[in-house]
Amino acid sequence: MSRACQKASTLPRLITTACLLIVLTGLESCNPSEKEVSTPEILSSATLSYKVTQNTEKDNEVYLASETIAAIPFWDYGSGTSTKKLDTIIFPFSGDYIIHYGVSSAGGFVPGDSTTIHVTNTDLSYLTDPSWGYIAGETGKTWVLDMTKPIGWYGPDYPKHNGSADDWSWHPDYAGNEWVMEKRDYGSMHFDLNNGKNYSVTMIGANGKATTKTGTFDINTAAGTMKLNGAELLYGGDYHSQASNWQSICLLDLSETSITLGVWRDHGEGLAWIGYTYKLQQ
Repeated sequence: MSRACQKASTLPRLITTACLLIVLTGLESCNPSEKEVSTPEILSSATLSYKVTQNTEKDNEVYLASETIAAIPFWDYGSGTSTKKLDTIIFPFSGDYIIHYGVSSAGGFVPGDSTTIHVTNTDLSYLTDPSWGYIAGETGKTWVLDMTKPIGWYGPDYPKHNGSADDWSWHPDYAGNEWVMEKRDYGSMHFDLNNGKNYSVTMIGANGKATTKTGTFDINTAAGTMKLNGAELLYGGDYHSQASNWQSICLLDLSETSITLGVWRDHGEGLAWIGYTYKLQQ
């Protein structure tokens, strides 16, 4: 090995020794520079601030106002949620409602307090979308499977009607397609707006035994969907295992006397909507 290489090999050791000596003498020249990083302030529930007020003339209208600084609000009012600092919520039906408040900040999510409000009168004029009338009507509607065309299948994009390859439907007549299900009475389901969004379903099994469950329903008119709470959708045939959720419903087609409601097939022969057509009970 040449003398030049020997010198070069000793240079790192000399630098290391110099740094150790400087550290030992209290100097910081060889230490990397350090900057203080301030951590986000963690909010506590006690520091959250908000207001919930109602229209003095129509207390169905509720105003939400988040006053917590540097935080994104999260409101949960039972039938929905909001992340707006200022929002107006409509409660068409009389009764007591609990509104929960919390925020998301740099320090994480902080749950806050809740406020209970009272709505004096039911005002169905707030339900302006025709979907409510098609499904529940003014005095309630009871639906049964339309056995002339009880079931069909719809592509994932059918509700969007965007013309894609998945915007398709096949809903055959029962005549000639009796294989889709046995022709019998499968029960009925009832929707009404009698001081609430009320839903009940009576399922009749192949043995003739009837089982009734009650709950509520809510329609997301913008999304074209319906949520059933406490009970599942009335169905027929051997298709229950093909869909994991029978309470999140797609509104496929609606009219005053006929509705087609879909559940998402996530098991079986590919992703699609299973659509059941119902008629008014006579």
